[in-house]
Amino acid sequence: MNTEHGKKLATLVRSLRSKYQVEPPPERDAVEELVLSFLIWEATEAKADAAMRRMCAAVVDFNELRAARPEDIAGWLGKQYPRVDERARRLKASLNEIFIREFAVTLDSCAALNKRDARKYLETLEGMPPYVAARVLLLRMGGHAMPVDGKLLDRLIDMEVVDPGDDEVKAAGILERHVKADDALETHQLLQAWSDDSDWQPPRGARSRSEDGVQIARPGKQRSMAAGRGGRGS
Repeated sequence: MNTEHGKKLATLVRSLRSKYQVEPPPERDAVEELVLSFLIWEATEAKADAAMRRMCAAVVDFNELRAARPEDIAGWLGKQYPRVDERARRLKASLNEIFIREFAVTLDSCAALNKRDARKYLETLEGMPPYVAARVLLLRMGGHAMPVDGKLLDRLIDMEVVDPGDDEVKAAGILERHVKADDALETHQLLQAWSDDSDWQPPRGARSRSEDGVQIARPGKQRSMAAGRGGRGS
């Protein structure tokens, strides 16, 4: 275990705790949490909340969302939504596989599993990004998980919490090793608030990945996200 990662993460979390206020998330059905997590992935909670309202106004329930065409889902999200076409395809694929496994759009059987099997269930859904599986496991299954998408990964690299060559899955593993289970939810919320904060600037001389994975120095804002990151169905 790299103790420097743990020290830098602890310093970061202390600074975030002094800057952002977080509250326990509202109780939601696990499928609703999954859909919302798909909308937050590589976007922001504010964008996701607005998109969730638009989708819920367009469909009767999540089974109707499952049956919708990807282009319809993309239309409800809006053309400017980050990675909108990929997001729509992934979301539909995951909902379809839940239906195939359960003969309904429900995660009740997943919630009844032990934490290891629940993680495997979520992570093996078609189209599932690791961030979404981890967030549902953390918020609705009581599992120890740390959601990391590309947006957060870049900032963790900037702050040297993880190494420049690490991907989202490795970064999540590092966070899980250094964050206690009892602190995981608050830490995730703080990291999400930080990741969503468009006013944050990386330290001078911070390094981040270029589009082809080569490290580049950058004094200003984070780069745009690579189109193919994360999850089955890439």
